[in-house]
Amino acid sequence: MQRTLSPSRPRWQRRLPIILALIAILLLIAYAVVSYLGYNFLSTVASKAPVATPEGKYETVTFPARGQNYQVYAYYLEGEPGMPALIQVHGWRSTRFEPAVLARVAAYRSLGYHVLSLDLSDARGETVGNGRIAMGYEERYDVLGAFDYLLERGFAPDQIGLTGESMGAVSVLLAAAQEPRIRAVWADSPFTRADSVSSEQAETFGFPRIIVPGGMLWGLIITGNPIWQDGALAQAARLAENKTAVQLVHCDQDDFVFYYHSQELLTAYQAAGVKADLWTTHCNKHPRSFETEGENYLARLDAFFRQHLRFAS
Repeated sequence: MQRTLSPSRPRWQRRLPIILALIAILLLIAYAVVSYLGYNFLSTVASKAPVATPEGKYETVTFPARGQNYQVYAYYLEGEPGMPALIQVHGWRSTRFEPAVLARVAAYRSLGYHVLSLDLSDARGETVGNGRIAMGYEERYDVLGAFDYLLERGFAPDQIGLTGESMGAVSVLLAAAQEPRIRAVWADSPFTRADSVSSEQAETFGFPRIIVPGGMLWGLIITGNPIWQDGALAQAARLAENKTAVQLVHCDQDDFVFYYHSQELLTAYQAAGVKADLWTTHCNKHPRSFETEGENYLARLDAFFRQHLRFAS
């Protein structure tokens, strides 16, 4: 019986699986590298901000971030007797030294409030944590440390309000969800989730959205923080359980953290039973409600905290 020999395949066909495997490996390496570059860009700062100080009398204070092994730096400004204290928290890559932050601090003190203005860890100020910005995930412990510090200064829990903008707004929302004694949060221009806003920011800075999952994985590998899991949107049930009042503020044409973030937060919070409201302002920069609304902003903020905090007679 005669056997028919099958024709030999061309060499390139025999090598095709190896070639495809090598291409896949190279693409994976390229994705990992670009993802790391994107994560590194969004989570670190190139330089520290120049030091600037508030007008009038103030103290530079330090205290431990709750449960962490680093110190938080802050300015403490004395207000009027019997007035509550506000914890002021800046945004991404900002500091307590920024002119816009110093303007807020001065305005809040002009209303009579005591003000504690933080440098969030690893932003651009003096507070140094693990070297990485965590989009509120770790920064909440800076805020909780500030809350503990004010308790030590003699303020009761219902005499302490939280206010923050952008990533600072997310930080105070996460802190309030974890600390049931926090009664009121003023959250200006927050975002729903770290991965959502990182996708939008990646495009702003020239990175493709596709790298964001890889960047999140790099963050988990480097810091151990799954920052996509515990954003502001996920706090609805805990804020409702804590009976924390939340005032959201957002520019309707925000060019960096888009307006829909606060809309989605409001829907989720109200559905969970949080006493939450959204004040929509008409501006097109992030976060510019304070500058745009001026005295109206201060009046609304003052009315909110007067409704939810205790003022000594």
